[in-house]
Amino acid sequence: MTADGGDGTSAGSRKICGLVIYVPIVESPGRAGVGRFGWKDAHASLLSFSGDAYLNEMGITSRLFPDEVTELCNTVSEPNDPPGPDGLSDVDRFAQFIRASKAPARDAKLAEAPQAKRGSVLFDKIGCAVCHVRTLTTAPAGTKINGGAFTIPPALGGKAFHPFGDFLLHDVGTGDGIVIPVVEHYGRAARRMPKECSPENFQRTRNRMRTAPLWGVRLRPRLMHDGASTTFLDAILRHRGEADRAMHSFRRLARDDQESVIAFLRSL
Repeated sequence: MTADGGDGTSAGSRKICGLVIYVPIVESPGRAGVGRFGWKDAHASLLSFSGDAYLNEMGITSRLFPDEVTELCNTVSEPNDPPGPDGLSDVDRFAQFIRASKAPARDAKLAEAPQAKRGSVLFDKIGCAVCHVRTLTTAPAGTKINGGAFTIPPALGGKAFHPFGDFLLHDVGTGDGIVIPVVEHYGRAARRMPKECSPENFQRTRNRMRTAPLWGVRLRPRLMHDGASTTFLDAILRHRGEADRAMHSFRRLARDDQESVIAFLRSL
């Protein structure tokens, strides 16, 4: 993993080189954090992510994003999402809801099947787990994050979880060529970007996408960031660039072993 990552050479050399990018924390003006949320890791906090979604997906302004995308036919006061009697606005509650949500548990019966167990071993052996990391651990309870705007509670602190993803950006040959649009994603915060958030920082996201966490993947009817794959086999074979070696290792497996890897994915 690297905080530099270069400008695309990692894919050309077929070396796995997860990119860390620093992005503005919208609720903490002038502060930056490591991007983790969204297909391009555009946000470091769930609250920033929620405010972005409220504005750009639902057209609702908030204290974080108080400016409308357009003033045409706008007849309501800003922001559209005022705080309630408890001091929380809807965007705060939405962030709390996301934070409290659990990923779907594995299918215990499928996970115990011999074929899925064999596939789990092969998943690691051919290199899939380098990016689809099995286990991560949250920061200790009491740690202040998001520029000091959030303190990790005991319920979330020091917890091991199993996302099957590294939350880093990689070029696996399916990138969309789109650089993170800073004005749309950060609103007024884009006018005074923290020093960590250089233009080069965002240019490197052009053909990189966040590793898709595989927890709950058996429940998804469409796969990959663009939803263009409908089978696990097709999704695996689309991997290129940094994932080229792992993809070819999969292709060299015997048919039964390939089916074992897919059976493992169906258990997640």
